[in-house]
Amino acid sequence: MLQRLHQFRRWAGVDRAVFFSNAAQLLRLFTGPITMALVLKFLTPEIQGYFYAFAGVVAMQVFLEMGFSQNILQFAAHEFAKLHFTPAQTVAGDLVAKSRLISLGRLAFGYYAAAAAIFLVAVGIGGHIFFSISGNHAVHWQGAWWLIAVTAAFSLAINPAWSLLQGCNQIAVLAKFRFWAALASFGANVIALISGAGIYASAIGAAFSLLFSVGYLLVRWKPFLCQFLARPQHGEVSWAREIWPFQWRIAVSWMSGWFVTDIINPIAFYFCGPVAAGQLGMSFQLVRMIANFSMSWASTKSPKFGMLIAARSWQELDALWRRSGLQTFVICVLGMGAFLAALPFVGHFLPRVPARLAPFAANAWLAGGAVVETLFGVMALRLRAHKREPYMWVSVACAVLSVTFILPLVRLWGITGEAMGYAFAIWVIFIPVCKIYQTKRREYESEASGVIPPTALSNS
Repeated sequence: MLQRLHQFRRWAGVDRAVFFSNAAQLLRLFTGPITMALVLKFLTPEIQGYFYAFAGVVAMQVFLEMGFSQNILQFAAHEFAKLHFTPAQTVAGDLVAKSRLISLGRLAFGYYAAAAAIFLVAVGIGGHIFFSISGNHAVHWQGAWWLIAVTAAFSLAINPAWSLLQGCNQIAVLAKFRFWAALASFGANVIALISGAGIYASAIGAAFSLLFSVGYLLVRWKPFLCQFLARPQHGEVSWAREIWPFQWRIAVSWMSGWFVTDIINPIAFYFCGPVAAGQLGMSFQLVRMIANFSMSWASTKSPKFGMLIAARSWQELDALWRRSGLQTFVICVLGMGAFLAALPFVGHFLPRVPARLAPFAANAWLAGGAVVETLFGVMALRLRAHKREPYMWVSVACAVLSVTFILPLVRLWGITGEAMGYAFAIWVIFIPVCKIYQTKRREYESEASGVIPPTALSNS
């Protein structure tokens, strides 16, 4: 029996990284309804709306972060192909690769420190003005907002540590930590809600999560992180020649992504009010949770993709990508189907829940868009592992389409129309995304192998 379970686990692609990544997601699926019940009991619908609107405004950090974390991961993965961890939790191996990794880390920590300071001033003040103009003045949100803004700024500052560790193939170790961090954060949120923290509950949870993360990094990875205090001796990563050509494109893509997903809650808050924004926010959170759960089958392989590209192991790369991509898609479809099938029956067991969720039609539109968006994510992971960003203009087009569809539809049909606009924007770009994947995959692999691709010959 045990042997059959192991066979099924291998067939399903559940390795250690996937197991702990999904354990954290499953924990959220378990704790989510508990948190939802506590929100229903202890918070008003208006405060629920502020929770999700806070998250949408904080997500504007993407305009400063600019997807650099993805860049760090891929560059680190290519260098780590020649390195390994020692028992003392430091990296060793090829001197040039180690020096370039240290150079990359020093660039990253410096960049994120500046980005965190700018975020605190720009988004902190900007968010304060936004909620002053469009919020419910009976809700005292100011202190909670600034606590969230400060916490988000410090979280942004330590972001390079996670990306470097992921690029050094520590996905499974970090996934295990995130499971326990999610459990601890859930405990902090529960205590805050029950103790009557009100609108401060989410801020307290975020602050506790930050302290928990900083403590983990200092205890578990201090030797690794201390290596980045030394100057690189045998080679450096060039920002101008290596990072920037990839960085500016992925920055545009990531910033465009805010107009596709994160803009949803602020728009609902502005046009439909805090109560409707809370309904759409809770539904979208559930949909994103399912999508993130399924994406872990592919995203945990991202460092491995980079290492296989560095080794020119194309057949192994193809097999790993196809298997993880199919698993991601199947899990996502099954998860969204189960979510939609359960919605009509939720009210029989939890009578107050349907009033805090978006209408069924809105949930269906959100789920339909998220399934296709997951396919895009799988294709993007494969191509970005080459340290390229071929989807920049597609991302810009999707952002423009998203705003173009959402603004008129939210006026016509409220949050259901907004969900429609989100789905339409993603569906329209499906064929261009697939065509770009087919073309660029062959092109990148030919260039990496030193072979002139057929398209280049025909155009010359």
